[in-house]
Amino acid sequence: PERKKMKKFIPLIAIMFPCYAFAASSNDTITSKLNDTFSFELESNPTTGSSWIIKNLPKNVALLGMEYVQSQNCGNKVGCGGVEKFFFKSISLGKGTLELKYGQPFENLPKDSTYKYINVIK
Repeated sequence: PERKKMKKFIPLIAIMFPCYAFAASSNDTITSKLNDTFSFELESNPTTGSSWIIKNLPKNVALLGMEYVQSQNCGNKVGCGGVEKFFFKSISLGKGTLELKYGQPFENLPKDSTYKYINVIK
């Protein structure tokens, strides 16, 4: 029997971020309206020296910022991971591919990439 992978969903926090559309890390396609902002999260652990690097930023979005948030289960323990949050604004209509790599910038980056397919609509 084939097991279905469970998708992780990030709840929309309408009170704090009323104009943000959130996409889970297991979701590869993000649709956003023109001039709206959106974000997503990817697992991260900067204590290992590794970080997320944007290899290709599509022309239809602008990066507004990034923020690392340690897991609440860590209790401020050194070496415990969390998530990197990415914040973007949709600046032009169309489709584009965001390519990210996770690794240590002072060493060769891994060949594998993480992709987010961005679709900006009216």
